[in-house]
Parts: sequence; structure tokens; C-alpha cells
Amino acid sequence: MNRTIERTWRGLFGIAAVLITLVWPALAGETGGSEIQIAAAFQLPQLPGISGPAADWRQWDSFFTFVVKRFGQEVPGDLKESLGDAFLDSRYELNSAIAPGKGGNPVPDLFLNGWKRLSPIMNKALPALPKQTASQYANFISAADKFAAVGGVGSQLGLVQLSPDALRGMARILEPSSAADPLAFSTSVDSGLRSLLGFGSPITVPPPPTKQSQLRERFLPPEIEHAFAMQSWLIKSAMAAEPSPSKLNQWVPEGKDLEAYLKEVRGLLVTLSDRIAAKLKLNDEHKLLYRQIVFTTAWQESCWRQYIRKGKGLTPMTSTTGDLGLMQVNRNTWRNVYDLKGLSGDIEYNGNAGGEILQYYLTRHAIKKNEDKQPGGNLARATYSAYNGGPGTVGRYRAAKTIPALKKVDEAFWEKFQIVSAGRELDVQSCYQK
Repeated sequence: MNRTIERTWRGLFGIAAVLITLVWPALAGETGGSEIQIAAAFQLPQLPGISGPAADWRQWDSFFTFVVKRFGQEVPGDLKESLGDAFLDSRYELNSAIAPGKGGNPVPDLFLNGWKRLSPIMNKALPALPKQTASQYANFISAADKFAAVGGVGSQLGLVQLSPDALRGMARILEPSSAADPLAFSTSVDSGLRSLLGFGSPITVPPPPTKQSQLRERFLPPEIEHAFAMQSWLIKSAMAAEPSPSKLNQWVPEGKDLEAYLKEVRGLLVTLSDRIAAKLKLNDEHKLLYRQIVFTTAWQESCWRQYIRKGKGLTPMTSTTGDLGLMQVNRNTWRNVYDLKGLSGDIEYNGNAGGEILQYYLTRHAIKKNEDKQPGGNLARATYSAYNGGPGTVGRYRAAKTIPALKKVDEAFWEKFQIVSAGRELDVQSCYQK
């Protein structure tokens, strides 16, 4: 008991020391100092019950996204990839922190870990920024550092929390004249965020299916009936020549039609992987590898399914942690990067999204970091480890201390990949065998 009391008092003294550094200049009358500007710009953490409700994870994620996007407009080109990685690693951590069964408020830890990733990038960028912009970011860094110092001690004791007003105040340091709420949670696709990550223009979301015309032939003149019939035949012939996403969106394979279904999905995956590979100008060696990664990931994630049967109807493949559809693209991790209705409702859109993410990890991480030249290294395995766990886990599959559950995931992918690379990707049908 005495040790607990001692630790508590030490924590309180630590918090007090940091707070004094924030507010003492104001008490001493130093009205021109940057410390006062920072202290005035945002609400300091206070004891629970005094500062109001703590920020929830949506408010935190909106704030962090706001800061990353704002900083992305200023950061030098050589740091953009590091900034994108820091953002995505924080998004992966967020999704893990709010998974079912996790208790407590995750925001203090998310703030501390997110700031550990972001702080070195901001500090490295300061010398290259214009003077006024650099001053704004220096003030923001100072404020965030002090919040981290207070939170690191206080949150463990249950004495400090990040309030919504505190986050809004910090955001105002970067955009003091903005009337927009930096904590507003939106699921809309953000072109600026996609550009920062290197994904380019948003993927087109397919329109909802339209009902076939109910017009009866007897109301049409004979010559128009013939033209209409010919047009319908040409359209059906063209659709038969290539995979039909609309057809796949209404198809859950059962028994005798399984082979036909899997061949349709294979055709779709070939088309989208070739299109993405051509856009990135992958060489022939990596083009084939990339297609095999796409095949294997879709097998690992969903057994090549966008939908499952539920009762008398169909429902999108959805995990308890918010992974959606064919490629199990996570709704929280990839919020603002992809359209959530498209991810859940359209197999082609979902496949394109997963394909983009895989090429991102293959080219910008696995290949660029020479994973194939590492001891036990492999480009396909590195790509999937990052796809599953974020940029910071690109070498997870070969790490000695990987936790058993994740090691099992990586090994399952590798087993499937070896089958796919032998040309037997349609062995995915084993998923359906009871």
C-alpha cells in the first residue's frame, strides 16, 4: 500500500511539474512568450470530473487525420512516405484498440503512440518549412510534447484525459482561422488523403443496379423490336466475354455452380491486377508476382467471396473488426481512402481497393526495402504481413518474436501462396468442401 501511495505522489508531482512549465510564464506576466500562446491555444488536461468528457476514438481519429493532412501539405517530398506510414500504422493500431472485447478508453495510448510516430517527422521537416509555417509547427510540437509528458504519467493513474476541447485547441495552432471542426467524423472519400498516400484519384464507385425495362414488345414497332433485340444480344455477348461484377454481386456459389463462380472471380482478379500493374509499370517478374499475391490474399481473406448467404438473402462478408468483402478491406483503417458502400456492396470495387493496397505495400515497402534480400525474406510474404498489420509490420513474417496468432496468419498465407505460385489458384475451392 505504501508503495502505491508513493507512486501516486510521484505521478502527481510529475504532472504538476509539467503543468507549471506551461502556466508559470503567464503567472509571472511574460505575456509575449510562446508558452503563453500555446497555453491559451488549448485547454490543459484536468482532473476527471472537471474537464468534462474525454475525447472518444472517433474524435481522436478525426483530429489525427486533420493534423496529418494539414502537415502533408507542407512536408518536403522526401518525408511524405514516412508521414503516410505513420498515419497508416496509427490507423491499424486504432482498429486493434477498438476491437470487440477491448475495454477502457484507448485515446491516451493512441495519442502517445501516434505522437511518437509523428513527432520525429515534424521535427525533421521544420528546417525546410517557411518561417511562419515553421513557427506554427514548432508551437504545435511543443504543445503535443507537453501533453505527451503529462499523459504518459497521468493517464496511467487515471488523473489526466484528453478532452475534445483540448484537441480542437491544438488543431487551432495549425489553422487558427478555420471554422471547420477538426473533430468532425466523416466517412467520405478524401482526395487529399489519397494523394498523400500515393493512391491518386479515387476509384469510381459503380452505380447501383438498375431494373430491366418492363416495356412490353407489343408496344414497339417491328423494326424497333428487331433493333432492340440485336442490341440486347450484343450487350449480353460482350458481358459473357469478360467477368461480370454485377453478376458476381448476386451470386453465392452452391455445389454444382462453384467451378463456374470461381472462374468468374479469377477472371475479375486477373483483369484488375493487370490493370493496376500496368498503371504502375511493374516489370514482368513483379507483374506475375503481384497477380499471385492478389489471388492468394483474396483466398486468405474471403475464399474469393464478396457475399455470404444469410437466411433467404445475401449479406456482405464482414468481420467483427470491420473488414469488408472480397479483400476484407477494413472500414476503420481505410476510412476516407475508400467508399464504404462500395467496399461492402461491389466485388469489383472491393477488389480494386485491395489490389491498390497490395501494390502499395509491394512496391513502396517490400521491394523498396529489399525484403527478398533479407535472411528468410520474401516479397510476397512481406507484402501480406504489411497488408494484415500495417507498414511497420512488413518484416513480421520473419521476426523471431512474432506472437503465435500472427505467426499462424503469416504461415497460412505462405501455404496458400505456394499453391497459387504453382498455378493452382483454383484450389481455393477447398474452402467450400465440408
